[in-house]
Amino acid sequence: MGIQFANLTRMGALLVLALGTGSALAAGERTAVPVDPPATLDEVLVRGARLQELRTEVIKAEDRMLARYNELNPVDDLDIECIQLTPTGTRLAQRYCLTKLQKRAQQRDSAAFLDFARDADTSNGQATPLNETGIRLMERSTEYRKNLVQLLQDHPELRQMLRERGDAQRRYEAARRERFNTKSRAE
Repeated sequence: MGIQFANLTRMGALLVLALGTGSALAAGERTAVPVDPPATLDEVLVRGARLQELRTEVIKAEDRMLARYNELNPVDDLDIECIQLTPTGTRLAQRYCLTKLQKRAQQRDSAAFLDFARDADTSNGQATPLNETGIRLMERSTEYRKNLVQLLQDHPELRQMLRERGDAQRRYEAARRERFNTKSRAE
């Protein structure tokens, strides 16, 4: 929403003119007041985006890109899903994007941890291997990279969506730096 100063100036001039004429009429004087056409003034339009609006643009661009990636991706394990989580000790929600493979690996590790904790008294000192997520993901990371590169090469619209997401992220980061007078992470 912008303010159009030209219209405000014209209304202000008419108001002053009316007030001046009214006080002259109240005093009983009949005076002709010459009215010059108002000068043409430039319009000033002020636009600004709140940080939250810019962040929402980033998320929408990312969601569009990921939806298209998931449509094109032939490997179900490598589809990407994003979730909002609020870490313990904070009220600020954070967005996390994981492949389905990562998500399942974390679920298995959590179940293994709970089983280990429940059976710790009866394990006779034998430890259950925990946190195998990294191992499982490293085994498939080359496949993920090759798949992503192939999709980006084969589908220019996916590359364009990736650029749009990057542009939205840069606008958001620039606004944050300007607002908080900080350097970017890359600097």
